[in-house]
Amino acid sequence: MKKIISIFKKAVRTSLVFSAFIIGIYLAVSFIMIGFQVQDVVFEHERSNQLIALADGNPGAGVGGFFYFMYYPHQAVPGTAYASNLSNATAYEFSDTVNASLTGETPYATTFDLVIKWGYNSSQDWNSTGSNWEDAWVWITCTNADISIGADTNMTEIEIANTSASYRWMHYYMNNGGAGYTITHGQSCNTTSVKPWAYY
Repeated sequence: MKKIISIFKKAVRTSLVFSAFIIGIYLAVSFIMIGFQVQDVVFEHERSNQLIALADGNPGAGVGGFFYFMYYPHQAVPGTAYASNLSNATAYEFSDTVNASLTGETPYATTFDLVIKWGYNSSQDWNSTGSNWEDAWVWITCTNADISIGADTNMTEIEIANTSASYRWMHYYMNNGGAGYTITHGQSCNTTSVKPWAYY
């Protein structure tokens, strides 16, 4: 009888050890699976349309932003003219400061265009998947009731230059459908809103 009891106890111990072994394997596999599941969770930045802060000119090295606003002599071939780096010295009027009067004077009865020089860095406009700048990801709207530019009207964009994947310079212009704008003697010409947008 003692021998049978001893064997029974040994069998129980063996069963308990085996059960503990199986539970240990189950827990280990469960932790490993949980670990794999956690590793599968990826947090991605969701792009959205964002209004860029409109600060004064010369935003600084590598910083996207505003350089100049200009009333510029009307250009018959804007695709060529505005692809070059314009000088504010050749504008009728210009400003590198927001919410300020422009320097210079636009002559009346003379055609002109609205032009903005702007810069973008890679975080705002570079497509790292396609390794290219995305024109559709950036745009600027403006409003000028004095010359019949409606609220938040899209400007046409043209690239001036870029430094590979780091930075690009742009001109945005409006030219009244190719005809240019004119003002009468003594007429005000106030651009009351400029809104730069980027999809990033």
